Amino acid sequence: MKFLQEPEEKEVTKQADVIVLADKLITINGEKYDIVEDHDGGFDQEKVEERYNTVLDKYDYIVGDWGYEQLRFKGFYEDERKESGIDNRISHLEDYLLEYCNFGCAYFVLEKEKKAPIAKHHRGHRGPRKQTGKVHTSHSSNHAPTHKKNHSFHTTKINKNKKGTVTQHTHHNKKKTNSSTKTRNFKIRKIGEKS
Repeated sequence: MKFLQEPEEKEVTKQADVIVLADKLITINGEKYDIVEDHDGGFDQEKVEERYNTVLDKYDYIVGDWGYEQLRFKGFYEDERKESGIDNRISHLEDYLLEYCNFGCAYFVLEKEKKAPIAKHHRGHRGPRKQTGKVHTSHSSNHAPTHKKNHSFHTTKINKNKKGTVTQHTHHNKKKTNSSTKTRNFKIRKIGEKS
């Protein structure tokens, strides 16, 4: 007499350690992420643990979307980051959701809490035009587009001391930003919503 043997369940190996700390805060392998969007309950802790790949660690945002009962991931960078290309800038998230995801699918967006600093690109300042002792103001048209956001203008003042030596003082006037207010660098238009 033969006994029917129950099929063995496949043991699923965890690819990542995911811990839910609060309603919208998780850690993946010790790195903190905010769940900034959870459309139709797309975030599933167990599935993220099974499917996560450490290649995603380098991105500022991680998007998980569901298709045919499978979870897939896509990484995005802040727009200003030099590593970002047109297809992985967070401002293009809506395009990705509309073009590459199943219509009306569940998805989630994770934002890394401690992102790597964004390198600022500086072009050399051309210096004063003529040493006349006047204050010269050069507007931000001489600066790279990313530089334009950070500095409103440069002021170069020429001073002569008692010995006749010329000294220059350059002041960078930065725009003040309030770091306590957090704004999203992307927007998501729900399917069926008018823009």
